Amino acid sequence: MGKFIPNQQAAVLNKAAQMHGVLAETGVVPADYGVSAEDVTTLGTLLASAQAAGGVRDNAVATKVSKTIAFSDGALPQLVAHIQDMGNKIRVSNATDDMVHTVGVDRRKATPTRRTAPAEAPEFTLGGVVPDAINIKFRAANSASPRARAENAIGAQVAVVDATKPVVDKEADDSPIVQVSRSPAKLDSSRMPAQVRLYARWITQRGEVSDWSLPLPVTVL
Repeated sequence: MGKFIPNQQAAVLNKAAQMHGVLAETGVVPADYGVSAEDVTTLGTLLASAQAAGGVRDNAVATKVSKTIAFSDGALPQLVAHIQDMGNKIRVSNATDDMVHTVGVDRRKATPTRRTAPAEAPEFTLGGVVPDAINIKFRAANSASPRARAENAIGAQVAVVDATKPVVDKEADDSPIVQVSRSPAKLDSSRMPAQVRLYARWITQRGEVSDWSLPLPVTVL
């Protein structure tokens, strides 16, 4: 349900009251929201019980008490379970988005917007070379921020090509690849050839990638 169920007792009661207030209103047909009249009646009963239990607890405790839901047997957990069940029914019903919104339910998109890979390769530069390590930097092309990550990217992949061999077409795709999440980053060069060509490209959560950058020649120490 994501953020549909609040984390605090008072917010849960308000959520349930909002849903019941709409669905129990005269002239409203629960079936239009994908739920039954019995669902609405049960919601009202559980809401009243949870409100009463909350009032008893608040009156009995003089000191400040936690407002976090305790998921144990009782009126409040039963209410949470019921509004969660009703929320799931309402979300997939034929009710309009506006109707769904009035009862406090957020409808997920049937087809999430696809997050595509960045169109441009990252700007890729050398940060410095020390024994057994190569420091690199990458950022979104033309960005004013030295650590800017391209939209939808979770990091960059770096291809390590043996520069003692001639350049060949698509050599980055056929070489060892290291994935890094932040810039600047450090590559372990202890097992690299004495000369390498490094290429960088963005990668998304779904594994989609941008084009490779221009090669970055590096002498390994």
